[in-house]
Amino acid sequence: MFRLAVNWQAEAIIIGGDLLPKHGAFSTSVEDQRDFINHFMKPKLEEIHGKLPGMEVYAMMGNDDWLINMPYLEELQSYGLLRLLHNRKYRLGKGFEIIGYGNVPPTPFSIKDSERIDTADAPVEPQHFASYVSGDKDIRQIDSATHFSRHNTMEEELAKLPVPESYKKTVYVMHAPPFQTNLDVLYDGRPVGSRAIRQFIEKTQPYLTLHGHIHEAPSRSGSYRDKIGHTVCINPGQTTDELHAVMFKLEDVLNTMNHTIFGSDLESVI
Repeated sequence: MFRLAVNWQAEAIIIGGDLLPKHGAFSTSVEDQRDFINHFMKPKLEEIHGKLPGMEVYAMMGNDDWLINMPYLEELQSYGLLRLLHNRKYRLGKGFEIIGYGNVPPTPFSIKDSERIDTADAPVEPQHFASYVSGDKDIRQIDSATHFSRHNTMEEELAKLPVPESYKKTVYVMHAPPFQTNLDVLYDGRPVGSRAIRQFIEKTQPYLTLHGHIHEAPSRSGSYRDKIGHTVCINPGQTTDELHAVMFKLEDVLNTMNHTIFGSDLESVI
């Protein structure tokens, strides 16, 4: 990704969650992610800033990332190496703003730090594994229903995000994709995106929304992009083998977007 940014002379890199590794043992996952931040991310960020002075890196955690390690990302922000997105707003340049939101609807998986009930009437994905959250010092097993009841819904949290000067000049980075789009299709064909995020996009009609979470969605649906009203929505997907990233010029996203694997239009190559 950093090599691509240098070749493209990027003005910004945006990483929308599932930032840290999760392929090792669950028992060491907190330490593994912490080591990745301190011993891989930090020197790589220092390197890219040396090659592209003035370029900004915007990033946030996703549901695969332990929130207990947030202080280490905050430290990187204090060094000017990145800007953390979740629940925050920044100037993006050219009159645009960028706002982040990293929480997702309940998944069957164990890490619950960034999971919330979607809307009050949305179905909840069955819980197949033991549930855990990370605290100040360690992780602990919890009852997922109790955990969800102690937090606002995603719909309520989205209503409390920083308000932009103009939605028509705002990029939202939301880890979960909107429900029933090309961006939220599972391997089995089911749509599992967020109803709250879709409703938010329908209501506010921002310029652009960037998503992730459902890594296989573009290859399953046939497209890494969709539109909700006038809003362009993108999920590049991801595999462990190749970088899935989308490059674009902010002022003209539709005519300039290009995917590292699928080109300008996925449907033309599958």
